[in-house]
Amino acid sequence: MSLFSKNSFVLLIVLSFLLSCQQAAKPEDKSKKIIAKSNEKSEGEQSYSKFAFTKEIHKFGVISEGEILVCEFYFRNVGDANLIIKTIESSCGCTAVKWKKEPIKVGEESKITVEFDSKGRHGKQYKVLTIFANTKRKVKELKITATIE
Repeated sequence: MSLFSKNSFVLLIVLSFLLSCQQAAKPEDKSKKIIAKSNEKSEGEQSYSKFAFTKEIHKFGVISEGEILVCEFYFRNVGDANLIIKTIESSCGCTAVKWKKEPIKVGEESKITVEFDSKGRHGKQYKVLTIFANTKRKVKELKITATIE
């Protein structure tokens, strides 16, 4: 065998090896791209914020008429967008609500403070606080209860 044909033969083997390695790597690269794309939001999907409350009902128990009581509802934004509470409405004027007006970032904790004035009230009380926010369901309800003697 001549020197030219030996070099050609070696070159052919090296090229075959290199090409086969590149072809074997291509499916792996494609699978990585598919996995990366599956973790991304597709076009048209929207990010939402989401409440995760430690409790959604507060029971004051038995109280005396005229007492002003305060409770707090703690929550965390477990969604994938900043949480914005637009407003909170109470089912009764005897209940005042305070909350952070700035956006609550993903993973951040916050609270809603509720003040209940029992003046002029008697018997079982059941009050609903309706939260309007940029969550997927748009509305979230919290409740407080008391029995006034």
